[in-house]
Amino acid sequence: MSEDSTQIYTMSAMLGWCARTFAGTRKTIASFKKPRTASWCRCDGVLFPFDARFMDRKRFVAIACGAIEEDEIAIAAKVIDSNDVIVEFGAGMGIAAARVNRLCTPKQHICFEANPHLGAYSKALFAANELDITYETVGLGNGKTLSFYALDDYILSSFEKPEGRDDFQKISIPTITLDTVIKQHRPTAIFCDIEGAEADYFTSENFDSVQKIVIELHPHIYGRDGADRFIAMLTQAGFRLAITQSETYCFLKDG
Repeated sequence: MSEDSTQIYTMSAMLGWCARTFAGTRKTIASFKKPRTASWCRCDGVLFPFDARFMDRKRFVAIACGAIEEDEIAIAAKVIDSNDVIVEFGAGMGIAAARVNRLCTPKQHICFEANPHLGAYSKALFAANELDITYETVGLGNGKTLSFYALDDYILSSFEKPEGRDDFQKISIPTITLDTVIKQHRPTAIFCDIEGAEADYFTSENFDSVQKIVIELHPHIYGRDGADRFIAMLTQAGFRLAITQSETYCFLKDG
């Protein structure tokens, strides 16, 4: 991609810290001329296009300052390296995938996303940055076709029907089991944020090749007891809890 620097917004380190730390400042920053008119923003060496179909200028600022999936990316950067084959579930618009790929330079990177509306942005993002990432519009599930609720705000889309709102589209999506993915792709690292569906579908009879798991848990959906059961399940499977940052957990398998 040929870069026009006048159309690229790069946030200063100090302003980026403020925008990440104090979310309320993002609306103000979004009103400044450069973030309000730029066609692209840059974060971690990745160029992200502004697309009004998927974001407003406040979300654009959140991307520019690195606030989107900040904890997951920070942990992934610590434990994933160039020897890893990453499988990512809940890739969304590919924002975290692009940054993790650039920061960690994995051997292979395969993304799965249930929401069919997001693939166009993700694929364009990866192509613009020359990132070798495979993107599949399939959800992690039980291997059958399941109902999925796609909200106007894609971040909140999930298998759970939203309560008290009607800005969603109910769609049927294909799913794939974790066992099938592990057998087909032999991942060494899994990166996962699937809005609570991990309680039902992040299960395997044999984690086999997997050595590293970075996953966001959602106890507000299934309770603290549910999160504890999930942690116990992975402990039983041979993983140890190595890092916790907010609701993001990193599990490692020794040896």
